[in-house]
Amino acid sequence: MPNNAKINSYKFTWIGGERNVYAFTTNEDVGYEIRFVPSAYLFVDYVDGHVNAFEMVIAVADNPNGSRLPADPLTEHTIRAIFYDFFRSLEHVIIYICDSADGREKARFRKFTMWYYRYIAKDLFNMDAWLPDGDRVTILSGILSTKHPYFSQFVELFKNLNEAEKE
Repeated sequence: MPNNAKINSYKFTWIGGERNVYAFTTNEDVGYEIRFVPSAYLFVDYVDGHVNAFEMVIAVADNPNGSRLPADPLTEHTIRAIFYDFFRSLEHVIIYICDSADGREKARFRKFTMWYYRYIAKDLFNMDAWLPDGDRVTILSGILSTKHPYFSQFVELFKNLNEAEKE
């Protein structure tokens, strides 16, 4: 590759383990871990068979500056590459829960939604649900292949979650 060739993402490493961890470090030495935590238990009461569901967690593992993270387009591209690396199985369901601990869940949701519509393959389907959680709202997104064996059950589940929230 020529020295002036454009780099599309950071190099990432599969660490594995029970939480299916990937890791990468940015040019600013910010370390990230992207985890796909098994979460089939979320759907036991709603889907007829076993579901390969995983909660996608985007975590800053090391921020040497201790300040707000700098904007870095390669981070977004790297997370996308990791997502596709993990999502090779059409039977996986990815759940992204927008962290609400700091009150920025709506900003995370907007960013995740923008990312989904900009980059995700056409045969993947996104569903969102806004669930009351005390004085806050938990926002979650589910992504699965349109060829998933329980596709229609997931669509119905997310539809019901949203309707229950309105009651």
